[in-house]
Amino acid sequence: MATTALERRLQHRSVHRSRSTAVSIALIVLVLVAAWIGTESVLAAIGAAPLLVAPQTAADAALRPATLGVTIAVASAVVLLVLGIWLVVLAVAPGRQHRRTVARDRAVVVIDDRIVASTAVAAASTAAGLSPDQVDAWAKGRRVGVRIVPTSGIPIDTESVRAAVDDRLRSVDENLVRRVTVDVADKGVLA
Repeated sequence: MATTALERRLQHRSVHRSRSTAVSIALIVLVLVAAWIGTESVLAAIGAAPLLVAPQTAADAALRPATLGVTIAVASAVVLLVLGIWLVVLAVAPGRQHRRTVARDRAVVVIDDRIVASTAVAAASTAAGLSPDQVDAWAKGRRVGVRIVPTSGIPIDTESVRAAVDDRLRSVDENLVRRVTVDVADKGVLA
């Protein structure tokens, strides 16, 4: 698989999302709040009228809120709390893309989950003797699910379909999939 540090880094960047958007939003909000507080403080120091609210007035309102002020303060606190939790989750969460890497000697190969699902559809439709339009598949993590809508009156051997999908995906990479499930619809289609 990836042997050098550069290859491991490229592999990680291909499979995981960047957190730069969340970090940029948090920094922009922080800079805007700091600039507003700084501007209001300077305006209060020189005796000019505040842009929105003077820092002392905001501090007094926060410490001794009136009835309307309590409602506004609570609503603002809830919004800021939700925004803060969301940004912390974005910063800490792994941020995986719907991709996976495959071991190859000469390069890092990244496969999208849609390709894995498409490969499963091709293998299942061939094993069941059906049109690919009668087979649907999904891939998530190391699991693949296949749903077959059979032709009416023709039974489907789910175990042979599962084995065919498993063999095809293992031919791509031994560790690509851990579990394959096959579900056959109760009602079939007319041939």
